[in-house]
Amino acid sequence: MVSLLEIVDGEAVLQFGGGCQGCAAVDMTLKQGVEKTLLSQLPELKGVRDSTDHTVKENAYY
Repeated sequence: MVSLLEIVDGEAVLQFGGGCQGCAAVDMTLKQGVEKTLLSQLPELKGVRDSTDHTVKENAYY
């Protein structure tokens, strides 16, 4: 699950949940999945940023 929290200076600020929280592959998912898709659909967007606290391990996927 990925939620859009806000857009700041042309960057989408996202928060991951579910199995993505605490996952070692979250950076790859963010850059090669979510960011790539959003930039292709919204060319005015400059990028994405993850605001998720990945140190919280409750219900995290390992």
